Amino acid sequence: MRKLTKYRVLTVFCRCGQKLLKYKKGPGRRLLKIHRDRITEDYTGLFLNDYSEKGSDIHCPSCDKRFATVQIVNGKYVNKVNQGQLGQTK
Repeated sequence: MRKLTKYRVLTVFCRCGQKLLKYKKGPGRRLLKIHRDRITEDYTGLFLNDYSEKGSDIHCPSCDKRFATVQIVNGKYVNKVNQGQLGQTK
């Protein structure tokens, strides 16, 4: 397993403006997947304490739209982000 050495910390918002989490993003363009071990702060409690089955959806607590889907990538559970619901990242 590779250790993430170069990253920037993003604050991730839903499209409705709900502040969701702080996340260590590696190099690359867009936020596609959210790995549980890279979350530094979970404002809503949706991601860190979530042990949902593969294929289940994570909804925004304020607008109740699907924000991410739980999937297994390389043997790890990750949250695949719905790009249409992803708001501003700072």
